[in-house]
Amino acid sequence: MMYIDAREGVSGDMLAAAMLGLLEQHERDRTTKGLRGAAVAHGLEFILHSIEDSGDKGLALSYRELAPVARRESSYDQCFSLLADMEEHIGFSSPTASAILQLIFEAEGEAHGMPPEEVHLHEIGRPQAILNIAALGFLSWRLIELGNGTFVCSTIITGKGVISMSHGAVKVPPPASEALLKNMTHAPGDAPGERATPTGIAALKAIIRYQSDDVPSTYQGRSVGFGAKSFGSRLGRTILLWV
Repeated sequence: MMYIDAREGVSGDMLAAAMLGLLEQHERDRTTKGLRGAAVAHGLEFILHSIEDSGDKGLALSYRELAPVARRESSYDQCFSLLADMEEHIGFSSPTASAILQLIFEAEGEAHGMPPEEVHLHEIGRPQAILNIAALGFLSWRLIELGNGTFVCSTIITGKGVISMSHGAVKVPPPASEALLKNMTHAPGDAPGERATPTGIAALKAIIRYQSDDVPSTYQGRSVGFGAKSFGSRLGRTILLWV
């Protein structure tokens, strides 16, 4: 199996970085090339960083806009069309990626009291967020194919306190995350801030078989996907074990 340790958080970019870290170098390079091509086609530079923090070495994803882009909301149809285009550039179409995006729309719809098809996304509708979803669809399929196993994850640590979003100040976990966390084992943890994002939670919901806090003590491979935010003295991270 592949065990996802989400006790220090989970987001789309952190989980995708952790998945990339489990690939052999030649396959990681090939996958990264496809992601870079999809990014450039939508005005972005895809950057893969090597990070060392608090005794862990791993990877982190980031994006740079190649030209100024006006911020706008993205509709249901626009997001799914963008996802299909991203997957065409990557060269792989995944039902998992579509399932992740659908879960996000359903959660946002529940949070706003409207049908998913009428929801417009802010941050998650941006090309970089949609590309993370496309990457998660491909990478989760590829790791299952290589390892002939399934995904399991720990309790999800959500964070706590209040954060500022496009809708204003909201309590952690925000309403969409709260909707996604239904029937999933989760806890706030000790550090303030948002440690689990809607994309990260939706990805787990789409790919895991079950949850367990029995962390494997032996494994074939271990990778770490880092985020950009620190909680206490440590960067947020998702750890992936290939058991």
